[in-house]
Amino acid sequence: MCNVPVRRENLIRHVDENHPRHPAAAETKEKLRADVQYSPRKRAADGIQIRKVHVAIVLGIALLVGVAYVAAPYFDPYRNFTRDTCITSEAYHIHPYLRISIRGIYETIPTDIGIVRNPGGSVACTKPLHTHSPSDATGYVQIHVEGPVPKDFTVGDFFAVWGEAFTETRILSFVDDGTNRVTMLVDTVQSGLYGSLPLADGQRIEIVYGPTS
Repeated sequence: MCNVPVRRENLIRHVDENHPRHPAAAETKEKLRADVQYSPRKRAADGIQIRKVHVAIVLGIALLVGVAYVAAPYFDPYRNFTRDTCITSEAYHIHPYLRISIRGIYETIPTDIGIVRNPGGSVACTKPLHTHSPSDATGYVQIHVEGPVPKDFTVGDFFAVWGEAFTETRILSFVDDGTNRVTMLVDTVQSGLYGSLPLADGQRIEIVYGPTS
């Protein structure tokens, strides 16, 4: 009709747009429609063609995200931060309180739990769980929970740093003997968590060893 090069899938549209009145237009379009090689290419329902390069990009991004997720902990400078770490900053700082009562008498909880000193008295290491002063007249000692980042510690962690025993059946050197037993109160409410209790700011923990009735 015009000797103009046209992509084969665009031939029918070309005839419609440029040669609608040509005597052979109708017959030509009919032949083109009957031959699949001249059929217009089908597009995705939303008008977007999904190509291999698009799939490759998506898979590449997913792979990068997966690698980053797996590798992230290895780039965390505090991944090995534990109750035995010597802290150098106090960005996170809370104060729970602890009291130990043995047959009605408050046990003295000493100062410098979790603080290691050099022979000359200077501080060599301060652990995340420590005390700066002994228990007061009410029997409570202030526990300092400090570190460069927030981290959950438990009552059991404090006793581990102190080097003393605390379980459901033992506090310090005192054990359940059938007459006396160990109980724990958290903000005056009895708790069965014992050493697994998470420490929280302002929390008042009382461990009692005494008669069962």
